[in-house]
Amino acid sequence: MKLGVITDIHNNLTALRAVVEQLNQMECDKIICCGDIIGIGPYPEETVQYIMQIPNLIAVRGNHEKYLLEGMPTEYPNKENMGLEEMQHHKWEHNLLSRKSIDFLESLPYKINVSYEGFNISIMHYCMDYDGYYKANPSNDNLKKMFADVSSDIILYGHNHCRNICKADKLYVNVGSLGCPAQDKNLARAGVLKIENGNAEVQTIDVEYDVDSVIHLIDEIKYPDSDNIKKYFYGIW
Repeated sequence: MKLGVITDIHNNLTALRAVVEQLNQMECDKIICCGDIIGIGPYPEETVQYIMQIPNLIAVRGNHEKYLLEGMPTEYPNKENMGLEEMQHHKWEHNLLSRKSIDFLESLPYKINVSYEGFNISIMHYCMDYDGYYKANPSNDNLKKMFADVSSDIILYGHNHCRNICKADKLYVNVGSLGCPAQDKNLARAGVLKIENGNAEVQTIDVEYDVDSVIHLIDEIKYPDSDNIKKYFYGIW
C-alpha cells in the first residue's frame, strides 16, 4: 500500500499539479490531504476544483477551511493573532469560491481514522486545544504529549508548514507544506507512506515547480496582504 501524503496546499495550484503528477508516477493507491487546501496563494477556486477531481482522495479540513465555514475574527487583537490585512485577504479569497467548492470544503471532517494492513492511521490538520484553537507548533519532545488522546499507530498532520517525521510511541508524520515553499523557494513538499509486510515507512519528496509564475500572478493581482505573504510564505524579501 502506497499513500501519497500532502498538506497545506494553500491555493498553490501550480505546486499541487506538480506533486500530484509525481505521486501518480509513483503509483500511489490513495492521496491523503491533511487540510489547509485554501488560504494564502492566488488560485482559491481553481485549487479546490482541481483537488475535487483527484481519484481516491482522503481529505480533512484545516484552520483556513474553518475560517471560511465557521467564521473568523472581526476585530484586532484576537485569539487567532490575525491582523487586519490578513482578515481582508480571507474575505477576498472567500468571495472567489463557488458554491460547489464551498460545499466540498464543508463536507470535509476535522479528523478521519483509517486502517490499512493492520495499521491504524489518524488524519488531521493538527491537534486542537479544548477551546477549539490549534496548539502551538510542536517539537519532537512534545508530540507524544500533544497527541496523547490519539490511539492510532500513525498520525498524519500538517499546519506548521515544517517537515517533521518522528518515530516514537507512534509514527508522527508532517510532510511539510506543499504550497508555501518559504526558504525552499521552488520546491513543493510531500511524502509517501509505504505500508508493506508489517512495516510502515515514510519517503519524503521535494518536487520542483515554476514558483516564479505564482509570484508573478500574486504581483499582478495585488490581493490583500500579498506583500507579507510573499515574504513569509514564499521567501521573497
